Amino acid sequence: MENSIFNTNLHESYLLITSLYTKYSQNEYMLQRLHSHITKNLSPMLELEDKAHERKITRNEFLTNEQQLFIQVFFNNNKYYYLQSNNKFYVYDGKNYSMVKEDIIQHNLLTSISNVRTFMDWKYKTKVNIIKLIKERNLFTSIPESYTIQKVLNTLQPLFSNKNQAKYFLTIMGDNILKKNNELSFLIKPKSKKYLLELSKSIGFVTGIQNTLHIFFTKYHINYFYENCRLLKMENNISLEMWVDILSKEILDIICVATHYSQRFKNSDNFIMNNVNNEELKNYVLYLKNNNKNDILNKFCSHSIDNMSGEKIGWKNFHLIWKLYISQFSLPNIIYSNNLKQLLMERYEYNESTDLFNNITSKYIPYISNFINFWEKTITIIISPETHAYELEIDELCILYKYWRQENNINFIKNTSENDIIKILNHFFPSIEIIENKFILKANSNMWNKNMDIKQSINSLHIHYKELYTIDPANNNSHFISFEEAYDYYNNFINSLNNDKPFICIVSKRYFNNYLQLNLSSYILHENFISPLWYITAEE
Repeated sequence: MENSIFNTNLHESYLLITSLYTKYSQNEYMLQRLHSHITKNLSPMLELEDKAHERKITRNEFLTNEQQLFIQVFFNNNKYYYLQSNNKFYVYDGKNYSMVKEDIIQHNLLTSISNVRTFMDWKYKTKVNIIKLIKERNLFTSIPESYTIQKVLNTLQPLFSNKNQAKYFLTIMGDNILKKNNELSFLIKPKSKKYLLELSKSIGFVTGIQNTLHIFFTKYHINYFYENCRLLKMENNISLEMWVDILSKEILDIICVATHYSQRFKNSDNFIMNNVNNEELKNYVLYLKNNNKNDILNKFCSHSIDNMSGEKIGWKNFHLIWKLYISQFSLPNIIYSNNLKQLLMERYEYNESTDLFNNITSKYIPYISNFINFWEKTITIIISPETHAYELEIDELCILYKYWRQENNINFIKNTSENDIIKILNHFFPSIEIIENKFILKANSNMWNKNMDIKQSINSLHIHYKELYTIDPANNNSHFISFEEAYDYYNNFINSLNNDKPFICIVSKRYFNNYLQLNLSSYILHENFISPLWYITAEE
């Protein structure tokens, strides 16, 4: 190859010189000049160019090495990354990830280059090269330090009972962000969905990648294959407002730990099967993968149903027992009602005319019937123009029910959870209005008159300020009573009655404020204050 180029160049040079001699064959002066250039000037000139070229190569090699060293040191000291999905730059300081503007990176670059005088001539070339290299450093390939990983795991602690569950969730999340090809579906509790929706919105905002958590579902669908379903348990021990605030500050850290785990463990299934020693967690996550419909029904019947001659369970109760069972073990409703009934009819004697299953009973039966008995004896749904003044919270109902059980010497296989109460109420009293799975509207308890408690405390507060005004009208005629102050007074007032009541219940601040708005409306100023006119002019 080299000989071919040499021969070609030699031939072209020969032709050029021959053509020049032919051109000036009749010009003696030009022939002499041509001869002089070739024999005297060409060789020294070529030697000078050769040496200049060698110096240039040597300098370029030196500058290239210096540039490579600078780039290496710069990237070691400045962990910049890039995402093509939104054309944004990011920086990691060893603890936290954050967005950074390209102008700031360029300023940092030029300042750093200016401190290295050896390749000032390559200043802008080096800047362009490094920006290009940064754009090749995908944010999702970064490796977070242990500090960042532990911080993220601690951040997720209110949503998961242990670190393995949090790591598993992060790996799932990382798989989805990196678009790893799998067909898995992850089933979660409905109340967990709101946290994941906020998380998905935050991921989209900072990365430009939308709908990253579409693989999480709150309900099982008949089209899902058990083999491809995984269960994820979330605790939700945090308010949605606090979770949104956390995401606004730490979403990039969460994302980068998630993508790191996804690459470190290959995928979520590999993590749960090969990197977790907690068999209870494995069995829960892989419950549907490792159990078919018949296995699941066997476990339900073994746990919840007993053979007993002469006893009967109605289908409505049977269906609720199933709901309570899957709730107790945090399982999704993976067998639809009609299919469940058909499967149970194949196992137990069933009377279609009475809709009863014969010769069986369940430990859940007294659990259900006693709560219904409590509800029917102690709770009234108030239908009146002032219905909005009545309301029971689910946790308040739990307290009342617990006391009612104690009074009636009733013990159960397990404590009654708020979730169980909601299931029983929805199942047997579908017309009851339950808002946000927390507030039972129009419900009033004959065990606890919430409004009377508030009224008594407000009357006492009225007397207190009336007396102060009577003693010293000049100094006590302009005191606005805040709702906060009134609520604190109410708390102290109710607690002072501890010896006179078998149990203590305190209404929520929300309910208390609504009561004031309704009953002292003519004295409310600035939304949350009671006017002094209330205790100066009004009667109790």
